[in-house]
Amino acid sequence: MQEELKTEQLLLRPLRETDAERLAGLANNWNIARMLSRMPYPYALNMAQDWIARTAAERAEGEEFVYAVTNGEGFIGTCGIQAHANGTHEIGYWIGEPYWNRGYATEAARAVLADGITRFGAETIVSGHYWENHASGRVLTKLGFRYTGEEYRWCAARQEKVRCLTMRLARLDN
Repeated sequence: MQEELKTEQLLLRPLRETDAERLAGLANNWNIARMLSRMPYPYALNMAQDWIARTAAERAEGEEFVYAVTNGEGFIGTCGIQAHANGTHEIGYWIGEPYWNRGYATEAARAVLADGITRFGAETIVSGHYWENHASGRVLTKLGFRYTGEEYRWCAARQEKVRCLTMRLARLDN
């Protein structure tokens, strides 16, 4: 995968240690954490530092490719693609609340998805969102994902399993 992805409004690049403070500030938000499986809440600076260090190792091992999403103001969220043991690859993302409703999630995910398809092949790309996260459903639908079912996934912030609507890239079914 490419180290940097450029879009019309964004630059996506590997996370850096210098992103930790801003990442922690944006991620320490219940409205974000409650919609993600792996993000704890509250979210502290040391958690951001640890996660940034892990992303470099996971990238080197080809397990997960996480990008910092940046605009003219700097770091605004993350977008990445993760390999699963069953051979599928899952795309995920979050954007800091001050930057919602500007198309950034769709734009970032479109770039990561295109890069992931080149690397892994379209037949392996899946995603999903918690049942009440309609905005994420709209992002994924715009990218060509279609609903395949539902399951319960653990949410670290909520400390419970939450109903998740599963999706798959529709091009796979052609």
